[in-house]
Amino acid sequence: MLNILKILFVSMALSVGCLNAQQIIRGIVLEKDSSTVMPFVYIINKSNGNGTMSDNDGRFALSTSLQDTLICSFVGFAKLYVPVKKLTPNQKGEVKLVMTQMPINLSQINVTTFAFKAYEREYMNDIIERSKIQKIDYATSPISALYMRYSKEGKQIRKLAKIFEDLMIEEQVQKKLSREILTRLTKDDKIDYFAFRKYCYYVNDYYIISHDGVELYSKVMDCYRKWKAEGR
Repeated sequence: MLNILKILFVSMALSVGCLNAQQIIRGIVLEKDSSTVMPFVYIINKSNGNGTMSDNDGRFALSTSLQDTLICSFVGFAKLYVPVKKLTPNQKGEVKLVMTQMPINLSQINVTTFAFKAYEREYMNDIIERSKIQKIDYATSPISALYMRYSKEGKQIRKLAKIFEDLMIEEQVQKKLSREILTRLTKDDKIDYFAFRKYCYYVNDYYIISHDGVELYSKVMDCYRKWKAEGR
């Protein structure tokens, strides 16, 4: 009896180990017509947050287990959730992920207003990090921390860091809801972008940054319909 229990225990342990075993899953992302490849699609492993992006040919590779779920995201397409265990590799050992375009026809927009150069972004990040010295260095460098908190230079750096942080937030917002994107979305070329953003207060910067695809643009269109119903 004891031997049987041992065998059952070992079998269960091996089964769990197999289920949790990591494997590299390789695949290709396609549009719904199954012939148009989609480059630069974000593929995230929901279980651990690790992810990758499809290359110019729509291909990707990502470490997963059978219990994981993949999340695929691309502007203008519905977010796709795919359990790994439901994916079947083809003869080449690749799986196919098929994205569906949103009912709202939204072309990908290149943002030019907030296209920071690499050295500009590096400088802004450096200032932002320096502004945090007062928060993290009291234990390791109290003199530096006190200087950053009370000196004129420290105050200037904090002001500048706040400006840079706001700019970086606005950069992310503009990638998802610029005036051009809003115009294309609503087909209203006379819409007052800033008045609409103020009116649609619940679709704030945080909401825009943390949502995409159908979730974001459906919310925007709901707000736009209310906006028009009020004769604005």
